[in-house]
Amino acid sequence: MPMVVMAQATKPEQRQQLQATYPDWIFKDADAVTPADYGQIEVMYGNHPLLKTLLAQPSNHLKFVQVISAGVDYLPLKDLQAAGVIVANTSGIHADAISESVLAAMLTVVRGYHTAWLNQRGTRQWQLPITTSTLTGQQLLIYGTGQIGQSLAAKASALGMHVVGVNTTGHPAEHFHETVAFTATAAALATANFIVNALPLTPTTHHLFSTDLFKQTKQRPILINIGRGPAVDTAALMMALDNQQLSMAALDVTEPEPLPADHPLWQRDDVLITPHISGQIAHFRATVFPIFAANFAQFVKDGTLVRNQVDLNRGY
Repeated sequence: MPMVVMAQATKPEQRQQLQATYPDWIFKDADAVTPADYGQIEVMYGNHPLLKTLLAQPSNHLKFVQVISAGVDYLPLKDLQAAGVIVANTSGIHADAISESVLAAMLTVVRGYHTAWLNQRGTRQWQLPITTSTLTGQQLLIYGTGQIGQSLAAKASALGMHVVGVNTTGHPAEHFHETVAFTATAAALATANFIVNALPLTPTTHHLFSTDLFKQTKQRPILINIGRGPAVDTAALMMALDNQQLSMAALDVTEPEPLPADHPLWQRDDVLITPHISGQIAHFRATVFPIFAANFAQFVKDGTLVRNQVDLNRGY
C-alpha cells in the first residue's frame, strides 16, 4: 500500500478524514517511519529532514511533497526535479498577516512610536525629539507583485500611499498604481519613501539589495524585509544606514538567521528586528490542511495538483 508521511502534525479528525476517504493508503507520522517504509512512501506532507534521506534512496518512490511554507528555497530543488517529484507550497495564506506586519512597521516609524520606545528604553525622559508624519502621499516601492505584494498594495493604497511594484517584466498587477521591471527601477528608487522586499529567494534575488541599489535612493527610505534574509546584503545595509542612504530598516528576516547575539545589527537604534513572525497566523494547521487535502485528492486521481504547484526551475 502507498504511504503518506505526515511530517506536519494534523488534528485527529483530519487524519481520520483522510484515512476514511483513502482506505488504500497508509498515513504515518514522519517520526514513526522506519527504513522498511522507504519504498512505500509516495507523498510527504510538511517539512522534515526525512525528505533528503528519501531522495538519496535507490528505492525512492516519492512523487509529491506538500510543504507548509510559502518559500521553498530551503528544499533540495534540483534533487526533487531530478527525481520527478512535484511540490506545492502554501503561498497566499500569509498575505494578510505579512501585509499588516509591514503596515505596523511603517506606522511605528511615521507616528513616532519607535522614537518613543527608544526614550522609554533609555532615560525614560522625552530626550529624543519625536517627529511624526502620515503615510498619506508617501511612495511605497514593493519588490514582488504576487499575493503578498498585492495584499500590501491594496491596504497601503487605502491609506493614501502611492504604490509602485517591481516584477520581472513590469507587467501590471492588481492594486498597484504602476509597475516597473527589475531592469528599470532607478526612478522608483529615487522617489521611494519605503522599500519592501516581498520576493522569494532565488539566485537572481540573492543580495539584490546591495550597495549599488542603495546608492540609487534619494529620499532616505525605510527598508522593510519580509521576504528572505539573504536577499539583503547585511554589510551593504549597515553601510547604507551609516551613509544616510536609508533612514531605517525593519527586518523580519536576516542574514544570517537566527542573528547571533553579538551581531552589530542588535545594537542599532535605526534597525527594528522581529523574529521571522510576520507571516504567523492563528489556526495555522487548520488553514494549511485544505490546501494539502485538495492537492492530495487530485494527485490520487491523476497525479497532478490543483493548488500552489511550485516551478522547480524558478524556485517559487
